[in-house]
Amino acid sequence: MKHVGHFIAGELLPADDGSQILNPASGKPTAIAAIATPAEVDRAVAAARAAFPSWSAQGLQNRATVMLELRGALQKSRDELVDIVVAELGKTLADAGAEVDRAIEVLGQLASVGSWYGGAFSPGVSRGVDAMEVRFPIGVVAAISPFNFPVLIPVVQSAMALACGNTVVLKPSERDPSATLRLAEILSSAGLPKGVLNVVLGGKAIVDRLVDHPDVVGVSFVGSTPVAKAIRIAGVSRNKRVQAFGGGKNHMVVLPDADLDLAADAAVSAAYGAAGQRCMAVSVVVAVGIGDALVHKIRDRLAKLRTGDPAEPATEVGPLITADSRDRIASYLASAASQGACVVADGRDVPTKGEGWFLGPSLVDHVRPGMALHSDELFGPVLSVVRATSFEEAIAIIAGHPLGNGAAIFTNDGGLARRFVDEVEAGQIGINVPIPFPVFFHNFAGWKDSAFTETKLFGPGAIAFHTRTKTVSARWPDSNSTKVDLAFPTAK
Repeated sequence: MKHVGHFIAGELLPADDGSQILNPASGKPTAIAAIATPAEVDRAVAAARAAFPSWSAQGLQNRATVMLELRGALQKSRDELVDIVVAELGKTLADAGAEVDRAIEVLGQLASVGSWYGGAFSPGVSRGVDAMEVRFPIGVVAAISPFNFPVLIPVVQSAMALACGNTVVLKPSERDPSATLRLAEILSSAGLPKGVLNVVLGGKAIVDRLVDHPDVVGVSFVGSTPVAKAIRIAGVSRNKRVQAFGGGKNHMVVLPDADLDLAADAAVSAAYGAAGQRCMAVSVVVAVGIGDALVHKIRDRLAKLRTGDPAEPATEVGPLITADSRDRIASYLASAASQGACVVADGRDVPTKGEGWFLGPSLVDHVRPGMALHSDELFGPVLSVVRATSFEEAIAIIAGHPLGNGAAIFTNDGGLARRFVDEVEAGQIGINVPIPFPVFFHNFAGWKDSAFTETKLFGPGAIAFHTRTKTVSARWPDSNSTKVDLAFPTAK
């Protein structure tokens, strides 16, 4: 059986024992993943700290050029990474390919980091005085990644940190770490200096050690809301920079004037891709006055979806990451009727081949705010339909939920679409776009309990997390005009 170890200072460390990696499509073990000891975590952080001075001194343009070289290496290894993601996470071939392609895109877009990076310069703020802000990297950044995007999110977390001159210790999910580990090997072989990017494997104890480590200056976390909140509190109490991103309960509002075929296609695509295991998945449709017609169209589309082995090209919905995840989500379906909801399509009844952790696409109508189906982030292939009588009620439903990653509206009314942008409480907004996940050179971060941070996961706003500034006031006076002046300086 394959053993998956750590990657520290440019070297792959063997793993003698650890935790099992299971194939979600079969339920069978495929590899053994190492569990880092405190000494191995310290070694990874020490490697990152040792690499920091030379990497940060490379210069912004040189690091941007490295990003292009890394992009080329990732492109060459695309199919290999896709196969790893399919085997360990259970994503379909199409979805895994899209994830790797988006990671390649991120590295290419980072070649333009110099156009985002510059600080303010104000000449002549006072007589003979210029003022400017100068950016510096912060140091060693710990990046803690979730299971559902084992290539894209580690690239997003580490690429901006590296481009800004920091060094990184990555901790991927213990459920599917092989893609992240292989990613580190690929980037190292492409010329990333030793120690600049390191990977350690394990669970909560490893996260706690990284957050507590005195040489880790910044912590970037993507995962569940309760853990994000705990890491934010723990890191800030240690005077570290922390950006912690949690879950989402993303609503898609459909107004009566919308093209219902377009809306139904979008809802199905956004709800059931990756078996619903996306923090930006649409998990709630708010149907304003057109509930019956929209539910009918969505139900018809579900009957045509194929659930099964993710390695087969025709498969559209793969398994969930663990048996516990499947059983937990199935329990929501089992209790839906007792809460007053109506299960229109029950994924527990979908036949599949194999012994993996499958749950077919499910649709639940007449869900109301306050029901567990609406309150909780299920992270699975379940779409809830909440019925509303007006635009204002739809906005209030979204406002009443504690999570605010994204929200979308489907309408042909430009005025209401503009009101939606202004009034809805979410960080990413889609207008006739179901998953408003922006390109890398625009900012990404949720609102409310979807993000515990003042900075962004990516985009220009992420530079504030990955750098610190010095404000410089400079004067080059005539030595004959100098004098003692004890008054507080002013702009006169």
